[in-house]
Amino acid sequence: MSATKVYGFLSQAFIFATVMFVSNLISMYLPIPMPASVIGLVLLFVLLTTKIVKLEQVEQLGTSLTGLISFLFVPSGISVIQSLGVMQEVGVQVVGVIIIATIMLLAATGLFSQLLMQLSERPQKRKETKESKSAPSHSNKPASSTH
Repeated sequence: MSATKVYGFLSQAFIFATVMFVSNLISMYLPIPMPASVIGLVLLFVLLTTKIVKLEQVEQLGTSLTGLISFLFVPSGISVIQSLGVMQEVGVQVVGVIIIATIMLLAATGLFSQLLMQLSERPQKRKETKESKSAPSHSNKPASSTH
């Protein structure tokens, strides 16, 4: 393995570790309980969109971690199996809550997407309206009067 690849991997790992460290600190001091991993995702998103962190700086490690995601869910699956007694007692309610929450999440996502699309179209319509008002009329026809 070349020194450049090692340096690239270490720099990407350092960025991820720093984001997770900061998100853990934020999570400890927030007045509401929020998982540090969720805060980390939001923080990384903000860093990427503001171009403080460039995609190239985290893309390779991010792709590698995405490939391992199914392996990372194995402990969660084992925990559910260990809690099978609880699932037998309240399983129907849990499934109902999951279905309702999923429907609400899909609806909220759709409505938010529509709102964003409408907001992004407004400046374009205003620009087109300004351009059409400021453009001189090239019509040589005299205005016709109707009697």
